[in-house]
Amino acid sequence: MKKWMSGLLALLLTLSVCAGCGEKSDGSDESGNIYYEITGIKPDETMMSVGGLPFSAEMYYYWLAYNCSNLEYNLSMANAYTGGYSELFDENKKILWDKEFLDGLTVGQYAKKQAEDVIESYAALESAASEYGVALTEEDKDSMAKDLAAAKEQAGGEEKFYESLDMMGISQETFDRISATNYLFNHLLEMVTEEGSDFYLEPDGYNQLAAYADHILLATTDLSEEEAAAKKETAENLLAQLQAAEDVEALFTELADENSEDTGRASNPDGYVFGKGEMVKEFEDAAFSLEPGQVSGIVETTYGYHIILRKDLLKKLDGDPDMKSKLESQHLTTLLQERAEGMAVEFSDKLDSLDVSSFYASYTEAVQARADTGAEDGGTPEDGGTPEDTNTGGENNNAGTEGGGE
Repeated sequence: MKKWMSGLLALLLTLSVCAGCGEKSDGSDESGNIYYEITGIKPDETMMSVGGLPFSAEMYYYWLAYNCSNLEYNLSMANAYTGGYSELFDENKKILWDKEFLDGLTVGQYAKKQAEDVIESYAALESAASEYGVALTEEDKDSMAKDLAAAKEQAGGEEKFYESLDMMGISQETFDRISATNYLFNHLLEMVTEEGSDFYLEPDGYNQLAAYADHILLATTDLSEEEAAAKKETAENLLAQLQAAEDVEALFTELADENSEDTGRASNPDGYVFGKGEMVKEFEDAAFSLEPGQVSGIVETTYGYHIILRKDLLKKLDGDPDMKSKLESQHLTTLLQERAEGMAVEFSDKLDSLDVSSFYASYTEAVQARADTGAEDGGTPEDGGTPEDTNTGGENNNAGTEGGGE
């Protein structure tokens, strides 16, 4: 999971709520729960247990529906704009949930695994908070109350707010549980900078997470062999100058400003901060192999010839607290993911017969029926909608066309 704050809050803040989907409810009436209508399973029944922490049917099915709709949206957009993933659609452009997608999983299995990964992440966070005595403060509770009041106002009042919860199959209890995770994560994040804590990030640990580097690029895209050879000769001359320089960094900046053909240099005149997997492999490997202040040899990538200077990341972070906090969050997320991997997971036997394709088809039909009911009572058919209609890129918006990832 890339973020610990659920997409639920963002969804609620932007959701267009149907005007007459049902009576005001706090989600506890199982007869009105959308997932109970589909599955016949009570909303508070445990569907998944992680490290002894129970997760209810409504939470399990919410994340399954969310990931199905998110995945459907992203694949449909990729297909519409690039023609990709055509094998995953039928002649009516409907997702074929039983087709193989990634890592040997079908589209449906992939959506199911993503939902379960999210729940495991919640369990890791909650168990860590419990172990280290982290709990919601009064200030947190006040902030949550303000957020709740704002969500109700944005939805058009308390009644419509609870109608939106009903539409997503979420009770007030589950809403509060999901809302609390961001606060718990931020409290655990404070331990990352506390020397001696189990989550402490050593100064050198920042350099393992990211590199700060500048480069000189001599581009070779679409050049002839002779033209590319001339670029390499230029790169060799520049490298020789740097190797003979007394103030390498000053000369590097001067030469980069004069010679680099990186189109992004104007907006990144001092270089880039990047983590692993964010640059082409040859560039990344070379940058991470350097010590701060060192210059690479000539590094060839599909873009051309690079000379790379690794710079002092810690000094950079001293002047950029947001970037520093981002790396600390990444560090904590990794530790929590490792924690999740070590937790025992148990599933209800009732999930043995779960067919994702049938579940999602029933879910979308149920959502449409509720939206139609709202239209009959004075709303419009567009007022409701499945999560892809109100997707705001929340916590689990990682169901992308490249397989997302946590």
